[in-house]
Amino acid sequence: MRNITVLILAGALGFASPVMAQHGHAATEKSIEMNQAWSEQVAAVAGAAARFESPNREVIARRDAIVAAMDLKPGEAVADVGAGTGAYLKALAEAVGSDGHVYAVDISAPFVAHMRDRVGTEGLTNVSVILSRVDSPTLPPGALDSILVVNTFHHFEAPEAMLGHFLRALKPGGELVIVDFDLAAGHAGHRDVVALDKAGHVQLIEAHGFRVLEDVKAAGLKENFLLRFVPR
Repeated sequence: MRNITVLILAGALGFASPVMAQHGHAATEKSIEMNQAWSEQVAAVAGAAARFESPNREVIARRDAIVAAMDLKPGEAVADVGAGTGAYLKALAEAVGSDGHVYAVDISAPFVAHMRDRVGTEGLTNVSVILSRVDSPTLPPGALDSILVVNTFHHFEAPEAMLGHFLRALKPGGELVIVDFDLAAGHAGHRDVVALDKAGHVQLIEAHGFRVLEDVKAAGLKENFLLRFVPR
């Protein structure tokens, strides 16, 4: 069975691509504004953790199902890009075991510091925490078996650049896994921060070196979709 490395990165989805020409400028401004605010909230990390890890959020309530749907194996490398406060670290670390590894990546220095404390407190010896850039996950080339992006792709300020880095970071046969808000699910409030629907995500990602492998239903998500991609 394939190996998997998980990747979650905080960025922002504003850009002037043909797929998003009608959304790009406004999305870019909102993305930059959100990222700057998050990068500055040193004192607000505890509050952010309470919000981000609330069981009322579907990606938290269904976290174990999302990880299970990725079929992680002991010894695999996992990167959580846009890891935020580290909500997925323990689940991923347990899934890959002591011989595997988790890379937790985020653009917010306060969140990175929080995750480093959390790694020590929870004894997650197979986790490395990385401060990334908005245009790069700063991960080693050819080292990852899969890339997971949870509720974060819509934050990417440079999605084309990020997708290029993802391609270079994946091993042959590796996967890109995207979990994000499903605008078709009737949650109109998400339109304030999400410019693309599921079909738009597929179109954009397939235009930059990937092809969709599966629209995963096993995780039981209602507000979010889970898509698996592989390099072309």
